[in-house]
Amino acid sequence: MVDAFQRIAETLIEFMGRESVKIDPEHTARYAVDGIAPKAVVFPADIEQVAKAVKFANREQITIIPWGSGTKVGIGNPPDHLDVVVSTARLNQMTDVDTANLTMTVQAGVRIKDIQTRLVSEENRCYLPMVDPVTEAEALICSDRENTGCFFPLDPMFGDQATIGGVVAGNTSGPRRLLYGLPRDLVLGVRFVAPNGDIIGTGGKTVKNVSGYDVSKLMIGSWGTLGILCEMTLRLLPLPERMETLRLVFSSLSDAEGFIDRLFETKLLPAAVEILNERAFKRLGVADSSATDLSNWLVAVALEGCDEAVDRMRTELQGMAGNFGAGGTTHLPEDAHREFWQKVSNLEISLATQFPGMITLKLNYPISQWKKVISMATGILNAGEIDHALLAHAGNGICIINLLMGEGIAATKDKRVQAVDALFHSCREMGGNLLVQRAPVVLKPHLPIWGDSGRHWRVMKWIREQLDPNGIMSPGRFLR
Repeated sequence: MVDAFQRIAETLIEFMGRESVKIDPEHTARYAVDGIAPKAVVFPADIEQVAKAVKFANREQITIIPWGSGTKVGIGNPPDHLDVVVSTARLNQMTDVDTANLTMTVQAGVRIKDIQTRLVSEENRCYLPMVDPVTEAEALICSDRENTGCFFPLDPMFGDQATIGGVVAGNTSGPRRLLYGLPRDLVLGVRFVAPNGDIIGTGGKTVKNVSGYDVSKLMIGSWGTLGILCEMTLRLLPLPERMETLRLVFSSLSDAEGFIDRLFETKLLPAAVEILNERAFKRLGVADSSATDLSNWLVAVALEGCDEAVDRMRTELQGMAGNFGAGGTTHLPEDAHREFWQKVSNLEISLATQFPGMITLKLNYPISQWKKVISMATGILNAGEIDHALLAHAGNGICIINLLMGEGIAATKDKRVQAVDALFHSCREMGGNLLVQRAPVVLKPHLPIWGDSGRHWRVMKWIREQLDPNGIMSPGRFLR
């Protein structure tokens, strides 16, 4: 078998170059998926090299998993088989920045942070915080200065590390989807390599650019099972005139919920409304680390828009907060606003460094059920004495729960599996679902990784079989 794969590796080296193919165990171990290391990692320089690698893999029936920055590699089932990881690290060019028409075309390996940095305006304003705007933007800043002041309105988790290819393939978004929408609203076109090695391009630089089937939308949320995303055309928006955040602490969940309910009864349009339990917002550095009262809840409201709109929202929200007993109100201007939301984006990574056995759950449900879901989840986890950090996108129907556990998994395995099962079934009863976004490999066989597959699973599996009959793309990770 070693000789057989050596022949395969030499063929990959032949058309990609020796520096673009890594087969030494020390290197391949860095690209292990759920503990399974590939036999080789390849770094294509362009879409044509991706196509050659995939066409060769399809012919030889070599299994492939695409890899961006690895921020979402823990999501999904362990792969059934893994031969080659195809990294998009060298597909890192921004091929067309058309700020006049509010579009941008980038390759899959470009980080979200670099997209925002590329769009820095003359005043060095950016949608994400930068350590040194001048230095970071020096090689990236748009030369068409009069048309700057745009941003890409997406703030997924791990936004300073995640690549655009991984974000689109995983259909991931963040708190500010409340105002700006999902990847499907922001991706105008894609170029990808199909499992047979064909290069396929769909969409374009206008919002209405497809007559008939919109194949580009099919690739959003495909999790590397229908091909390898190589290039995307994105929709941009003018940078908000002002960006601020209000943070409000409430002494009970009911008070926090009452405030949020009142907010959504108004005509105000916040960019995000987040509710966090004290375990979560302590980790953000918002709460006094010596405090022991875990009954407090934090509501964070992002305000983005023109000066007048932001002023009105801040004034009205501060007035409302007093009616619901807000114990502390903090106003964050632009720089602090961006830093706070980046901390929210990186909350899972921050927690995982302290709790290596952490389980991260994503609950989705009808928006009207958000209060019941939070109360249900809090009740189940408190009853089971399971330490957890909870963050919910109020108004979006999304709740992220991190079950905090260290390396001693065996002692608490049954309790945590039972809690996840109870959360899953309760969420299903409310018309929602539960996905496992992070979990120790030994626990994955006991957890509902993708929740309730439903009837649509059969349709997706049929599409997958038509496009990838040899099953070479991410086998077992998404569809089994």
